[in-house]
Amino acid sequence: MKTIKYFLIFSVIAAFILAGCESLEVKNENDPDFATAFSNPSDVKGVASSLINAWFMITQNYDGPALALWVGADAGTCSWGNAAMRDFSYEPRRAWDNTPSYGNAVITENYYKTLYSILSSANEVVGKIKKDNLVITSDNGTDETPMVQAVGHLVQGLSLGYVGLLFDKAFIVTESTNLTETVPVSGYKEVIDTAVACLDKCIAICAAKTFELPTTWVPGIVMTNTKLSELANTVAAVLLSYSPRNKTENDAVDWAKVLAYANKGLTYDFAPKMDDITWYTSYHTYANYSGWGMTDMRIVNMMDSRFPSRWVDANTWNILPTPVTSHTAGIDDRIFTDFQYMSSCGFRVERGYYHFSCYRFKRRDTYLSTWTEPAPVFYKAENDLLKAEALSKKSSPDLAAAAAIINSGTRVTRGGLAPVSADATEIENAIFYERNIELFCSGVGVEFFTMRKANKLQSGTPLHFPIPGQQLEVNLMDYYSFGPGQGVAGQDYSNGGWFK
Repeated sequence: MKTIKYFLIFSVIAAFILAGCESLEVKNENDPDFATAFSNPSDVKGVASSLINAWFMITQNYDGPALALWVGADAGTCSWGNAAMRDFSYEPRRAWDNTPSYGNAVITENYYKTLYSILSSANEVVGKIKKDNLVITSDNGTDETPMVQAVGHLVQGLSLGYVGLLFDKAFIVTESTNLTETVPVSGYKEVIDTAVACLDKCIAICAAKTFELPTTWVPGIVMTNTKLSELANTVAAVLLSYSPRNKTENDAVDWAKVLAYANKGLTYDFAPKMDDITWYTSYHTYANYSGWGMTDMRIVNMMDSRFPSRWVDANTWNILPTPVTSHTAGIDDRIFTDFQYMSSCGFRVERGYYHFSCYRFKRRDTYLSTWTEPAPVFYKAENDLLKAEALSKKSSPDLAAAAAIINSGTRVTRGGLAPVSADATEIENAIFYERNIELFCSGVGVEFFTMRKANKLQSGTPLHFPIPGQQLEVNLMDYYSFGPGQGVAGQDYSNGGWFK
């Protein structure tokens, strides 16, 4: 079996260097600069070719926040100190250590800086086309300018959007930003709005032009302009639906806008095929590889209520029921198709029995044996749930249509569960359930965002991260963080919880 390796940070040409009091200065540390080095259309296309890969790799990175968010949402569980998993899952919760000297500072610092580096490259690609009227043609003379520009706008939206999902504030920079002036820091809502506007530009190009991405840009998927548009629409719906920090913000979402995007969203699973060289997912690996992550008992209890939702002590083993291995009324079939019962748990007792579990996620086992399987980031099922959510929550709800989507989806077809009725509470609960079960360990933070917007994260859990401490120092900004007693309860850290 191939040795599991840590992901070396994917480098792109232009890096962001933050300087000045709550402002942003951007310079290129490379010599020659972008304008000189990428004056040829083929060079700009070459930069664009790696943008989707770069975004995928940092969001699925071991040295990123995915694993910490997974355990912080009580979706996965792990007592090991790696990747801030233990620190982010302490019970009771602790404030996030945002000092640059913190041993796991890399998980936010690396993510933050790399997304800005990717954004910088996307901005340069779009800027070369729009400002310099650059025309990019293929060897056979086909105009590839719209394709390259559409990818640039897509990755602008992905980069800014996934900063806005995780951080309380950030710097908004696009190809239109005047970098000779200071760039102010903006709140996450404005960051999300700008990301969606970038995705709109991608969608508009895809609607006007016909093209197909080279196979290496997203391996395993024939990415036509239609499929790229579907991806951009789903991402826009995801950003709007997942960005609320609490239930009040969630209720205030423009659900008609979410529905408009979701109606044009994914009809396929966005799951690039891994090659274990330039495409691989450390998140899926360490969350599920033997001896690493397990499935939190909260998830187990959701699928089979005979199991406790929390592990209590050494005697918990003695009260566990016999696991089901075939369809049983009232129990989700996925507990044996997607998850695996384990008769032991190797976690350290002194770190808390609350980490213990008797199940692991096995849906990624083929990938863990071959390393060359598709890795799902956005399932079609995720877009279906966005549709159902928007239908049930828009100003004039269509509960019957929302229930129909849920009942024709994975809850019934894969879970073998009873259909839901056209009832708002039933629908809301079913969407929450499916995001925790069907979307388990897919894209970064799905379970965390699902818990956050429902006020179900454990009390004290940070609802978002602060700008990384190292960047605060460079920016001459005051230190701050989030967690119990740091920030505003219910806005910066949870004052709710799924158990009390």
